Amino acid sequence: MPDHVHLLLRLDGEGRTLADYVNVWKGLWTRRLAVPSESPFWQRSFYDHWMRKGEDAEYARYIADNPTRKGLVARWNDHPFTRVYVPLL
Repeated sequence: MPDHVHLLLRLDGEGRTLADYVNVWKGLWTRRLAVPSESPFWQRSFYDHWMRKGEDAEYARYIADNPTRKGLVARWNDHPFTRVYVPLL
């Protein structure tokens, strides 16, 4: 999406928090995009939603279909930034 990001994460149970994952992700992409340091690229916080067991497929579909609903692509997997699994830590 051009103005926001959806991430579907599963915590590893080794003491890392959701904020740890988000901070690592933001840092990796900030370096990769070579964002100038004059102004913040990311907002300070993030919105999260904890899923109950069995909700993951519904939310995964919602996230994957977001570029399609916005008319950016015809199929979710045509979007260049759609990834199924990327380990961060």
